[in-house]
Amino acid sequence: MAAQSFGDAVFVRGLEFEGNHGYYDEERETTRRFRANVELSADLQQASESDALADTIDYFEICEVVVKIGTQQTFKLLERLAGCIADGILERSPRSSVTVEIEKLAPPCPGIPQCCGVRVHRKARA
Repeated sequence: MAAQSFGDAVFVRGLEFEGNHGYYDEERETTRRFRANVELSADLQQASESDALADTIDYFEICEVVVKIGTQQTFKLLERLAGCIADGILERSPRSSVTVEIEKLAPPCPGIPQCCGVRVHRKARA
């Protein structure tokens, strides 16, 4: 059965954490700031009627997953970091599709960009 697409979503924007991610050894020797934006596409009809946390996606848990993976693991590529976060979220909410955007704030690049980042999307598993 194909995953159904919903217009409803639960999201977290601007979640910041410090981590040791970067392709070069020097980048992983010190912590850097990262920002995550996460959106889960899901049917929120039941929650909108019941007003019960059990019927929705708990954004507190989403934040926990992002911060835990972002601060307790180390990755060379932002793509891998974002993919692991997406997988961790889908373990808790397998019927949702998830988009994870990771920004490295003030990356060591020419032109001094505010941030550089990636966006990954994973479809619902169930």
